Amino acid sequence: MFRVTLPQLFENMEEATIGSWLVSAGAAIEVGAPLCELITEKTTLELPAENSGTLRHIFAPAKSVVPAGFVLALIGDASEEVDFAAIEAANAALSTKNQATDGIETTGLNVPSMLAEKAAPSTESSRIRATPAARRAAKVAGVSLEEVAAKFPGKVIGEDDIKAFSS
Repeated sequence: MFRVTLPQLFENMEEATIGSWLVSAGAAIEVGAPLCELITEKTTLELPAENSGTLRHIFAPAKSVVPAGFVLALIGDASEEVDFAAIEAANAALSTKNQATDGIETTGLNVPSMLAEKAAPSTESSRIRATPAARRAAKVAGVSLEEVAAKFPGKVIGEDDIKAFSS
């Protein structure tokens, strides 16, 4: 049984959002096949499978925010024994640890003003958030991501959105 964990993609990365799962539980997986889309503060990318087998279980549903090291899914044979409770307990402990450290360095900081600055609208032109698969699909279909983003405001554009827009 192979654990698919959220890698720490860069030095200060603490967490990522699961954009969407590109395969579902029970599907056959080959090495290098994209499993899910990860969205971090710095990038959006597809997480490739490091092992082949069957995607046995998904622990982090789409749109969930999980810390680095979190077990996202299991790949293996249906005949293999799995201690789901132990994996879920380890994930819960990791999530709790990550939440507990979120507020450590707030002493002496003016948190409300920092949040207000962060929430203020950017003067830069808004960046369109789209998954790598959606960017490829838009290029193939000859569709502008700006047009798709206008139809789906405030959303991370997925491959399905490109298909819906171009049809």
